[in-house]
Amino acid sequence: MARDYRFVIPVAISGAAVAIAVIAVVFSMQNAAMQENQNLSETHSENHYVGQKKEFWLFNSEIPEFNETKMDMPHDVYSMPTITVFKGDHIVIHFFNTEEPGGDHHSFTIFTKPYNINVALRPGENTTITFDANTTGIFPYYCTFHQPTMRGQLVVEPPPY
Repeated sequence: MARDYRFVIPVAISGAAVAIAVIAVVFSMQNAAMQENQNLSETHSENHYVGQKKEFWLFNSEIPEFNETKMDMPHDVYSMPTITVFKGDHIVIHFFNTEEPGGDHHSFTIFTKPYNINVALRPGENTTITFDANTTGIFPYYCTFHQPTMRGQLVVEPPPY
């Protein structure tokens, strides 16, 4: 019987040592993972997107060789059918009506909240429109004088980080 204890005790001690080593490795890995997550959180909070100034030049244009009479709609279009920005950006749109004196009026209109912009220009006029892109989504813009051809969309995407 004494022989059995001489064999069991070293095996039990060895088993306990292995168990303690495994537990130590598991705790070490958990601590490393928690530290990595904390570092990532700090990095993202330090690199939070604060927005940028985005400038665009928008003017009226025409569809080439378009017969307004035959098509029963205007040939006018915007020079930029899509304006894409990030939420948080400060938007500056330089809007030009390039019509000659006696030509058509043009507008830049977004009636969708929260933007609610309606700027109309006489021929040869220009203005600057500024606003903050504070809501994500797709917001149609159009000229109130030239539907359905003179339209576009403001795309406000979620911040990149």
